[in-house]
Amino acid sequence: MGDSGEYKTENGKIVCNGVVVVRSLQWPGAYNFYCQGKYSTIYVGNGLKYEETSFYPVMPPTVNEDPSEYKIMPEPTPLHEPVVA
Repeated sequence: MGDSGEYKTENGKIVCNGVVVVRSLQWPGAYNFYCQGKYSTIYVGNGLKYEETSFYPVMPPTVNEDPSEYKIMPEPTPLHEPVVA
């Protein structure tokens, strides 16, 4: 993309202002760029892979009721020893 011509600078270095763009077919919205020896990556998408079939999200399952509470019992490992008669 861009100007693919090569230009010679005052220092004698050859510079190209072209940009290489690679687009992902698996992740729509993922792009990689290469320009003058530098790499750059950007992702602008919704986080879903490409699928040939349409994607329809399913409804989440219903939320169950809270379980009944356990009855209160003495501590299995008390901090103090019980007094033995």
